[in-house]
Amino acid sequence: MSVLNELDELLGLDSDEYDRLDLFHEADELIGQLQPDDVPALLALWQARSLCWQQRYTQASASIDGAVLRALLASLLQLKETTHGVLELMSRLPPVADNSPLSEALLDYAQQAWHAAAPARHRQIQMSCWSCGLSGRLLKRLGVSSWKEAGL
Repeated sequence: MSVLNELDELLGLDSDEYDRLDLFHEADELIGQLQPDDVPALLALWQARSLCWQQRYTQASASIDGAVLRALLASLLQLKETTHGVLELMSRLPPVADNSPLSEALLDYAQQAWHAAAPARHRQIQMSCWSCGLSGRLLKRLGVSSWKEAGL
């Protein structure tokens, strides 16, 4: 069985079984084995699976390969109906942002999310950007000099 198939089966288990058997660590190990070539199939699963599956994936992705993470984020940004994943996975990026097209796309996404989100979600957007080094650049885009000025 391929790593992706095994991961899909694991993340799709009944909540009681997934939690009772503490399969979070096993999922993290499988996610760490994914390769960039797996991303198209992973994206297809992402679109076909439930929010619970997506949440389990993002929660268990501590060991995700950097190239897989960047490819998955770039792919998720292309999906207009994505409601989960981008902000959650941003925290897995290195804490120093670069000037790559991906960083710019993440900033665009964060800025749009900020304007569309209820104030209660602003903290998540702030933390996601802070964890990957995009916080200061988002503040500039929002036209404020501090998170306090932004309402946080």
